[in-house]
Amino acid sequence: RRDGVLPRQPAQFHRRRWGPCRADFLQAHSQPSTASTPAAAIAQDCALRTCRVPLLAAQAPRNAAADRSRQILGTSPAIRQLQSSIALVAASDLCVLITGETGTGKELVAQAVHAQSPRAAQPLVSINCAALPDNLVESELFGHVRGAFTGALSERRGKFEQAQHGTLFLDEVGELSLSVQAKLLRVLQSGQLQRLGSDREHHVDVRVIAATNRDLAAEVAAGRMRADFCHRLSVYPLRVPALRERDSDVLMLA
Repeated sequence: RRDGVLPRQPAQFHRRRWGPCRADFLQAHSQPSTASTPAAAIAQDCALRTCRVPLLAAQAPRNAAADRSRQILGTSPAIRQLQSSIALVAASDLCVLITGETGTGKELVAQAVHAQSPRAAQPLVSINCAALPDNLVESELFGHVRGAFTGALSERRGKFEQAQHGTLFLDEVGELSLSVQAKLLRVLQSGQLQRLGSDREHHVDVRVIAATNRDLAAEVAAGRMRADFCHRLSVYPLRVPALRERDSDVLMLA
């Protein structure tokens, strides 16, 4: 292509590339003498669109495989019960606590709850509570204002505000410190939060889904978790079964 004009090519080239139904049309209107006509522009547009078809066809199987990998697969009684519970709680705005061993798919369950909820068109924001140092958790969850701490050069929204009208997924919630639990409890109860370094109240409308591989009752007994915070999180508990409890699903997942 030169100066906005498709170079003249033999008809055989167009038939191989675009198919016999378009070859004559493209050949006729890709010449310099007709390149400025509307028909020439249409011919060039058809050529560009047809170039994309093989790429989209190649991407389709990969996209389908990716979608399948994000589904909760299985027909065992344990998985059927889990899927039924997901469908039931998804229609509500209740806090959900997902428990289960590491690697059982707790994040997939959180995604399924969000996808089947009335908030599905709104964002699902995730945060791994175990991956953040204590001095950054507050800023990540609630946001901060400029000058709140060294390096805070501008105002920033936290995960709660980013998930406004949607869902916030707190992964590894059992790793949060007692001080952060107290501040989270206030947000769960009233929907009000303050950015770090600010006295201004912000109202958020967010559904919270939490996940942990810990026994939170034992954490409460050991003094590592507030009883009121645990109670507020586990309004509707969902337990994800381990693979050893899903004998009939092993071949499907292999």
